[in-house]
Amino acid sequence: MNLRRYVAAGTALVLAAALTAGCGGESGSDSAGGELVFANWQWLEPGRGEALWTAVTGYTATDPLITLKQQSIARKDYESTLKTQIGARGGPDILIIPDTFLPELADAGALAPLDDVLDGTGKAALNATNEAGVYEGKQVGYAWEIVNYALFWNTALLDQAGVKPPTDMPSLIAAAKEIKAKTGNPGFAVRHQINEEAPWWIDFSNWAYGFGGAWSKDGKLTIDSPENVAAVTAFRDMYASGAMAVGDDASTFRSKFKAGKVGMMIDNSSALATMVAGNATVPSTGVGASPLPFPVKASSQAGFFIGINAFSKNKPAAKKWLQWYYGADAQQKAAAALGASVLGTDAKPPAEFVTANPWVPTFQAQAATSADAVIDGFETATPLIRHAVLTEVEKVLVDGDDPATALARAQEAAEKIR
Repeated sequence: MNLRRYVAAGTALVLAAALTAGCGGESGSDSAGGELVFANWQWLEPGRGEALWTAVTGYTATDPLITLKQQSIARKDYESTLKTQIGARGGPDILIIPDTFLPELADAGALAPLDDVLDGTGKAALNATNEAGVYEGKQVGYAWEIVNYALFWNTALLDQAGVKPPTDMPSLIAAAKEIKAKTGNPGFAVRHQINEEAPWWIDFSNWAYGFGGAWSKDGKLTIDSPENVAAVTAFRDMYASGAMAVGDDASTFRSKFKAGKVGMMIDNSSALATMVAGNATVPSTGVGASPLPFPVKASSQAGFFIGINAFSKNKPAAKKWLQWYYGADAQQKAAAALGASVLGTDAKPPAEFVTANPWVPTFQAQAATSADAVIDGFETATPLIRHAVLTEVEKVLVDGDDPATALARAQEAAEKIR
């Protein structure tokens, strides 16, 4: 698995002016009991959210002094909401942290160090995914899940359109057009809007990596590389094909796929698991999956970590919960809820889950060539660089700008950020 270790960036960025002012110390008195507020957008996922909550709240059976409370935030609003709350020295006690968000929080001093949480046995059970939760030599997050991507499709819609699963960009576009023409439904869907910037960046990195590109190399930004230009060009061609669900955000096109109204998607295994759970219209056995239809096997991954808010008034209780969660029993229950994801330990989903969801091995195999969307050497600057890049990509899609010209502008803008 190709996972990257976070390192300190040369120039510190801040979450917001309020957070910068608020990072001078901790507030409140610590307690070993009480209520722990746990922030995660996944609580909102039908079926899967309930299973995850059951897995994490099993702790209360061992510690009656603790109760857990959900803080549910839509994914597209998640990071901005937490920036505001933590910037005011508030926010949840425990939070799930996207890998592209972790350096920003850690650099601002918003995450409590976790090196003292696990004993020798607990640390021995961890796998390499947890290395990406280290910032400036301190463990500030433990791996919740690493989620991989694949191309997947509604077998019934492909059969109705008389097309075979695509294996490259020309056949992807051709299949999407045929599905649209024969069924009236969008042939393909993927994130493509700046209003979902943070998750779109992770999704879009599949295209850059899949065309042999990268965002940096040897300490220099490579945004306008020929490989990245080829990736943006391919994305534009798909967008302009007339067969893509243009204008739909992830919530909308995922709902459509769940209802049997989208032919193919490039998305992560967690999203697919949610869409097929208890779904009689598009059952899990009615979904096919394959590696991404790009020239190179490399792909993006969505890494999510568990952290404790540095401004939590109940850090000892939060650490006790975290210690419990990385025990074997809790990890096995989490693996059953998280399905095709890779966990922070080597806990695996039940064999019956894999049998019932035949697409799982495709996603798991992708882990060998996947990498995060954090820009190496520019970790804390990733959010600002991300915005510069995706703003230009959107101009290609919406305004018809030339991909090479747009990425050259993004390169110039990004070089001024660090």
